[in-house]
Amino acid sequence: MADRSVARAHAEVARVLRRAGYSDEFISELLRKLPDPIDLQRDQPILARYGLSPERLMDRLGGSP
Repeated sequence: MADRSVARAHAEVARVLRRAGYSDEFISELLRKLPDPIDLQRDQPILARYGLSPERLMDRLGGSP
């Protein structure tokens, strides 16, 4: 079975969140809670506590479903 984890470096996640309009304070707080790199599957519970999901990010970035 293939490994389905998706890892992203803190710098990459911060860049995307800034582009989506999140504050530096919000981003700093979130990244303090997460290891580097962030595994989007493993760390989903933490991301969800901060209201982050792929759908929410797409909405904030102006994407359409």
